[in-house]
Amino acid sequence: MNKLFKLCLAIVSVSLIGCVQVEPEAPSKQSNLAISSVRDLPVSYPQGSVFSLDPKYVEETSLKAEQTQNIYKQYSDAIIQELEKNGFRYNSTTKAAAFHVGFGIALASDLSDETINEKFGVTPGLPASEGLDKGSFLIYIEDTQMMKKVWRGAVQGFAHKELDASERKTRTEHIVHMVMKQFYATNKNN
Repeated sequence: MNKLFKLCLAIVSVSLIGCVQVEPEAPSKQSNLAISSVRDLPVSYPQGSVFSLDPKYVEETSLKAEQTQNIYKQYSDAIIQELEKNGFRYNSTTKAAAFHVGFGIALASDLSDETINEKFGVTPGLPASEGLDKGSFLIYIEDTQMMKKVWRGAVQGFAHKELDASERKTRTEHIVHMVMKQFYATNKNN
């Protein structure tokens, strides 16, 4: 009887182990992001503060000029929308702004993690993945009076060439929102 009980217990255990195995979910296109930021100065901006955009471009890029322009336009629109949604006001003239929002976008083949770390000082450190193009979105807030960086943020993820225009817009907005949440958390007057 004891041997029969042990045999039945062993069969039930093997059956349960087989049923409990869970296949990992396919990762979401938006979940493959590494984000980091740093606050450089204890300067804060109240809601209603005016900002301007200051895009920065990589000198040599593997993308065509038209692709670069489209990507920068999409990120510019997302940054303006995100900051306005959180109470800040956009002005295209830099003279009226309390702070500038500088940003740049590049593939890892055009801008390495080492260069980002050396020049920008913030690297999320997303590891490369075979067959995928890693990209970086760098953004900073610069005070217009002091002309010094107040906050820097960086996002790394993988380029998804198969996305249609709507999906690309949604992903861009998500990326900008995720990194800007870190700015808002450190902007004490917001």
